[in-house]
Amino acid sequence: MAGTKMNLRRYGGGITQNWDEQEIIVDQVYIDSGRGLYIALDYEYAMGTSQLDVYVNGQHLLEGGGYEEVNNTTIRLDLGVYEGDTPLAGQPVQLHVGDEIYIRNWKQSVREGTGSIDELRFKQLEDEVRAARKYKDGEQPYPNLDTRLDSIERRMETKTMVFVLSRVFDGIAKLNMRFPYEGDIMEVYASASSVGADDTSFLIERCTQDSYDTGLPEWDTVTTLVIDANEHSSRTSDRPYSVPVPRIAKDEHFRINVVERGEGIEGVTIELVVKLR
Repeated sequence: MAGTKMNLRRYGGGITQNWDEQEIIVDQVYIDSGRGLYIALDYEYAMGTSQLDVYVNGQHLLEGGGYEEVNNTTIRLDLGVYEGDTPLAGQPVQLHVGDEIYIRNWKQSVREGTGSIDELRFKQLEDEVRAARKYKDGEQPYPNLDTRLDSIERRMETKTMVFVLSRVFDGIAKLNMRFPYEGDIMEVYASASSVGADDTSFLIERCTQDSYDTGLPEWDTVTTLVIDANEHSSRTSDRPYSVPVPRIAKDEHFRINVVERGEGIEGVTIELVVKLR
């Protein structure tokens, strides 16, 4: 029967090199097993690390040309195709009784202070860094970890209050919002799915939690935001907004007051971007 033997080798010096050996002598029992060109390894290895040496009858096979990695315990040999004017011409060359297969899996371990690199662990570290640069699986990674961390920091440092007015009416919108953080208003923006025939002007107002709890809150103006006639957003307004007091105290309440309404405007979204303190 085809047998296997496993040996552990060591060399002196800074790097201790270990490998697992597997030797297969193909006999009729092996042929009858139906394995074909698929070789089950007696050990696991990390795919894509170029840690395998594969020999068939003394010929060194290269990954991607002489064999392919199927999974971390299986390879498939590629011995070429039969040539000439025979019934097998063009079909993959198969193993025959007496063929010798030798496989060696190289590994490196590093002794402290040598400055050498464990290639397997280094590849695992590279894979981990690439994964850390992604936001979600399948997405393009950030160019480096710094930009990835900057993106995380921005998401952690900012919050956005969003008011949605599907239909726009004159006066105070029936929606109040509490902001449960302390911060500074960085940006204010309004957009409309349907434009108005005239300018539409919004007062963004706020009051403290204590004032709100009295039932008769005193509202102060944060800013005036305008969507010009026939425009879809406040970005193009002739009357740009300003926020004289950008600081927000924890638990302040906010509301929208429509003081001008362009006929036909609908689907308004108002956003306040706040950098947390």
